[in-house]
Amino acid sequence: MKNVVVIFGLSGSGKSFLSSILNEEFGYTWLRSDVIRKELAGIKPEESAKADFGKGIYTEDMTVRVYKEMVNRAKEILNKGEKVVLDATFLRRWQRELILKNFKDVLFILAWAPEGVIKIRLENRRGVSDADFKIYLKQKEIFEKPDDVNYVKIDTNKTREELKRELERLID
Repeated sequence: MKNVVVIFGLSGSGKSFLSSILNEEFGYTWLRSDVIRKELAGIKPEESAKADFGKGIYTEDMTVRVYKEMVNRAKEILNKGEKVVLDATFLRRWQRELILKNFKDVLFILAWAPEGVIKIRLENRRGVSDADFKIYLKQKEIFEKPDDVNYVKIDTNKTREELKRELERLID
């Protein structure tokens, strides 16, 4: 059983959907960068903090704080003998390297969906994340190919049951 799972990918790709399955069906503690970012900024998770790419609470400095905090919280969870799923874009190589430096035997899963599906998801999105399709397109521009980690790509344009079976195979 994998104790550390990293779900990464662009906004709207299905990261949180996969993470919710790991949390609800397999007992993983779910660490969401969106929630941690808002906590660090003193904002309620459901409160909007919409801003242009790299602005507001989405600056590079804040992103560094968020990823370091995710690592610290993940270590606390693992020290209690629990499993953890990290849900964040991990757009940059340094973010993935931070995980590799701090944890052994990590399962990286790249969440993916067709762009048309992502556009619809982001237009209808409610909840913690502030990303819209404009942010997605900017992320797509700066995404550093994950050739620095071994990962499995999952097409999230499937049913919850199909994704649950796929995840079950991967974490065993």
